[in-house]
Amino acid sequence: MDVDILTAVAQLVAGALIGACIGMTGIGGGVLILPVLTLGFGLPSTVAVGTAHLYSCLCKLPAVFFHFRQGTIRFRTSAYFLVGAVPATIAVAVWITGYAGAMDQSDPAWLELQTNLRQFIAAVVILSGLLILWHMFMRPGSRTASDQRIPHRVTGAKVFLVAVLGAVIGGLIASTSVGSGILIVPLMIIIFHLTAVDTVGSSIFIALTLTLTSSIIYAGSSQLDLAIAVTMAAGSLVGVPLGVRMSRKIPERSLQITITGLVLAAGAIMLFGG
Repeated sequence: MDVDILTAVAQLVAGALIGACIGMTGIGGGVLILPVLTLGFGLPSTVAVGTAHLYSCLCKLPAVFFHFRQGTIRFRTSAYFLVGAVPATIAVAVWITGYAGAMDQSDPAWLELQTNLRQFIAAVVILSGLLILWHMFMRPGSRTASDQRIPHRVTGAKVFLVAVLGAVIGGLIASTSVGSGILIVPLMIIIFHLTAVDTVGSSIFIALTLTLTSSIIYAGSSQLDLAIAVTMAAGSLVGVPLGVRMSRKIPERSLQITITGLVLAAGAIMLFGG
C-alpha cells in the first residue's frame, strides 16, 4: 500500500511539473510525458503512447472550452486538416494496437516492437526539441497584428496540401503522441496565415480531436494505463495554472531553452539507453 501511495504521489507530481512546463512555455505535453512514462514509470512503449494520448486529451479539454467561448477556434480551417489527419490516426492506431495486442509479452517479437517504437519515439522527441529551438530563434517577429488580419484566399490546392500533411502528422501523432502542437502550429501559420490566438485555439482543437480518437482505440486494446493518465492529468490541473502565473515572472526564452535541453537529453537517453 505504501508503495502504491508513493507511486500515485510521484505520478501527481510528474503531472503537475509537466503541466507547469506547458503553462510556462507552451511546449506540448506529448514531448515531455513520453520520457517520463517510459524512463520514469517503466511503461512499455505502446502503453506509454496510449497513456500519453489520454493525458493530453484530458489536459486539452478545458483549454478547448475556453477557446470555444472566446471564439478563437477556426473550425473550417481545422476541418481541412482533420480530413486527412483523422483517417490516418485511426489507421495507424488500429494497426499498432492490433499488432501489439495480438502478441504475448514474452514473445521476442513483442520486445523488438517495444524497442523499435521506443527508438522511433526518441527520434521524434529529439526532432521536436530541435523544431522548438528553430521556432524560438527563426520565427519572424516583424509581423504586426494588422498584417495577420489580412485575409488570405483558401484555394483547393491549399486544402489538398493541408489534408495530405494532416495525414502525415496524424499518423505520427497516433504512433508517438508527439507533434500535435509543434507541427500543427507552424502549418497553420505558414499556409493559412492565422493570427496567433486563432492558431493556438485551432491547434488545440485539432489535437484534442486526434488524441481523443487515439485514446479510444488504445483503451479498447488495453494499450493504455488509465490510472496513470488520470492521476497525472489531475496533477496538471494544479501545474498548468501555476505555470501560467510563473511565466509572468521568469523570462520565456530562458525557460524554453532549459526545458528543450531536458527534452533533448531525455530523447537521447531513450534512443541510446538500454
